Amino acid sequence: MRQTGTVGFFTTLIGLFTVIGVGVLAGHTTPGEPQPVLSVGLALGTGGLGDRAFNDDAYDGLQQAQQAYGIRFRIIEWQGDQAQVTNLRDLAQEHHDLVIAVGQEHAAIIEQVALEYPHQRFAIVDAQAECPNLTSVTFRELEGDFLAGALAALLSSSDVIGFLGGADIPVIRRIRFGWTQGVRYVKRDAQILVYYASGQDDFSGFNKPELGLELATEIYESGADVVYTPAGRTALGAIMAAQQQQRLVITTGSDQRWIAPDVVVTSRMKRIDTAVFTLITELQAGTLQPGMRVLDLQSGGVGLAPLSKELVPLEVQIRLEAIAEDLDRGTIVVQEYPRP
Repeated sequence: MRQTGTVGFFTTLIGLFTVIGVGVLAGHTTPGEPQPVLSVGLALGTGGLGDRAFNDDAYDGLQQAQQAYGIRFRIIEWQGDQAQVTNLRDLAQEHHDLVIAVGQEHAAIIEQVALEYPHQRFAIVDAQAECPNLTSVTFRELEGDFLAGALAALLSSSDVIGFLGGADIPVIRRIRFGWTQGVRYVKRDAQILVYYASGQDDFSGFNKPELGLELATEIYESGADVVYTPAGRTALGAIMAAQQQQRLVITTGSDQRWIAPDVVVTSRMKRIDTAVFTLITELQAGTLQPGMRVLDLQSGGVGLAPLSKELVPLEVQIRLEAIAEDLDRGTIVVQEYPRP
């Protein structure tokens, strides 16, 4: 499997885009009416800053809030289950106005720490957790993944389509479930190749770009001409494989077409930035409430980034738009992911 130039590529890439820091900006005030400056702690998920997806989106949400409200914030990277318990405790003891954790890997941890600090406000994005002082924001990705699957099938001339997930965990299984329905809606008999970068409940698979290159190369060499890759930083390797193989890739998280416009068709966007910014906006307004909430296609929480006009023929664009309209009208109903 090809790995020529891999070490240099990823050393440069990760060095350029990995950022760990503390943001401080004076609060906006009206003369004679000083306003308190909000403080937010953010615990990132596996892969950290520089993944150009999940965690970078969360950081973008913080930056939007900093520009809008002049917040202060501190970021901590994912360091494993036990270390992250300590990290969240540290954030709680720093008395931030809100502590936000990102990703399924934080679900049990934040419930534990939230119970230990009942007077601290917590939130978790992209995972379900329950506690009286905790707000949980999840996404109904199914429609967005359905569209990504339909697009992959429309673009495939070989009728072999690949799926590369970061890990065999519930959120990725749910993504695959919605995406597969989209593929089958367009091409019932398409061959689907499924790979995971790590096994059940092993979140390390979201931080292995070199493995992403290896696995995506294997998928392409097995006949796939399009790969869908909800895999965090690992997807960077899949993008490189698409370039080497001169095939197509659909990514997730933020709009990643700019990374490799010659191969990235679009990205299924899960607006982590919107979730983080909304939480802080409600905190600023004094309206933040604990409990569960869901962002979906209609609310703008999920969907596809604009399609690459160079990579997607006009007839495919028209067909996909019709499918999206049928989803919106309820003519197409995406089957819910079965609960275990």
